[in-house]
Amino acid sequence: MTVIATWNVNSVRARLPRVLEWLDEFEPDVALLQELKATDETFPRLEIEDRGYNVEIHGQKNFNGVGI
Repeated sequence: MTVIATWNVNSVRARLPRVLEWLDEFEPDVALLQELKATDETFPRLEIEDRGYNVEIHGQKNFNGVGI
């Protein structure tokens, strides 16, 4: 069974340790993150890719933004 999880993180950089714990704990096949509040350049791509995920994002500074 494929596990798809979603989370409105309300700032991925401020909550990065918790996001990484969440990914490690639940190990979803697909993780959808909303309200990244980070640009494409400031999104913590490497930390998430290190856990085996492919990352696609559309970031915006200070508001909105989604990551798959």
